[in-house]
Amino acid sequence: MELGLVGLGKMGGNMRERIRRAGHTVIGYDRNPAPARGHVPGR
Repeated sequence: MELGLVGLGKMGGNMRERIRRAGHTVIGYDRNPAPARGHVPGR
């Protein structure tokens, strides 16, 4: 299943990782390109 998320900050990033671990594909968008690539500063 493919799921889309808008906003990959602290909450959206955690949701993305949980959904991925469950075996789903996540298509994400964030105004800041770093979280969309999976690189969130401070984590």
